[in-house]
Amino acid sequence: MHLHHKIAVVGTTSDYIDLLRKKAPGKLLFITGASIRKKAREKAPDPEEEVLCDLSCPEVVIEQLKAHLKSHNLVINGISCFDCESMALAAHLASALNLSYHSLNTIKACRDKSVTRDLWTQNDVETPQAQCIASAPAAMAFFTQMGMPCVLKPVDGSGSERVYRCDTALACETAYHTIRSLQEQVDVIIETFVEGNEYSCDFFIDHQGARPIRFTRKIHAPITVFGTIMAYELVDFPRGNISPKNFDRLLMKAARALGIKRGICMLDFIVTETGASLLEMTPRPGGDCLPWLIEKGMDLDILSLNITLGAQPDFQFQPSRRFSSLVGLRIHGHRAGTLKDIDTSRLMRDSRVREVYIKHKSGHVIQLPPEDYDSWNLGHILFKPSTFISCEQQCIHLLSLLDIDISHENHHRISATGSRTKGTNDHANAKDVRACKCHAKV
Repeated sequence: MHLHHKIAVVGTTSDYIDLLRKKAPGKLLFITGASIRKKAREKAPDPEEEVLCDLSCPEVVIEQLKAHLKSHNLVINGISCFDCESMALAAHLASALNLSYHSLNTIKACRDKSVTRDLWTQNDVETPQAQCIASAPAAMAFFTQMGMPCVLKPVDGSGSERVYRCDTALACETAYHTIRSLQEQVDVIIETFVEGNEYSCDFFIDHQGARPIRFTRKIHAPITVFGTIMAYELVDFPRGNISPKNFDRLLMKAARALGIKRGICMLDFIVTETGASLLEMTPRPGGDCLPWLIEKGMDLDILSLNITLGAQPDFQFQPSRRFSSLVGLRIHGHRAGTLKDIDTSRLMRDSRVREVYIKHKSGHVIQLPPEDYDSWNLGHILFKPSTFISCEQQCIHLLSLLDIDISHENHHRISATGSRTKGTNDHANAKDVRACKCHAKV
């Protein structure tokens, strides 16, 4: 009996599944949440390409996966994962199938920000002072003790989801209750706010050391949702009091402290007056618009590379770090409702624009943070920035060239001033963009 080899892609979204199928046709087996496939607008893979199940119980997933492999004469020769929420499941599957992947302890250390902070502090890796709290009074007490702005976030959150900067003890109390209302567990992380410029990077690590693949400067959105990233700018190296050699050593030390031994990882960090303060590290490539930005600006398909590394643990990779100056600008819905249309005609006439990717079609339902950080992400723009104008200004201008038509469920229209008027839809023209200040958030 001839067995067909597949690489398992664990727990990713339907748009990524559609994208990865085109990158590696016939080579992948997707282990997908049944609810994800039920809501997907993309064409479903062939039955032998996908195992649909409840991803919350690893034992059940393993049982269903083994039955699927037997039924279709398949064998798994690698594990790949692109979503933080699914990395623990990927670790369980790798252990059950005797495949190479990060250990479950490493995944837990990366996912739990309180564990991350403790391990980094124990290993002399600079990171914000943090505490795991279980009540609003504890949040207020931490703020009072530190005497400086603080940031509250979920213990196991990713990106900037449900992250709040607080400048008063009362704001800490409110943020705690907001985060708690959206999760079952009582624990929340509170940490000191670190001043500086925020960056992210992907890097490759193996026994020889850690080598950066790309650096991007994070451009924050001028909106009330703290931590929202409007765009990512490819840069050669962060500006500040840190050298490439010392940064490579820092990557290695921080990764080893979390138990990461090999693979592509993503790091968020802030460049301070004295060096770099690390915020989050996770053993997967950066998501959102970053894979498109890297492929266009660096001629590197980092998603395919991550799959290759999953199937070939001994694969050798040396990042080139050559890049073109490009910015990945995120497109976000300016309000809740149903997406009717996104008109890009004015945008495409701008000579700076290199690519526009629209993630959702007409009929997509948009919800806003903090209830949902995914549905309002509508796509991205890749553009080559002009030299003598700030990237921030260029981002706002390019977004103003988009006409986004969103209808309200209640068939009322909200004007720029917030008053309600009759009507079924409204456009995100230049005036609305400035008034709502609702662009981009990971």
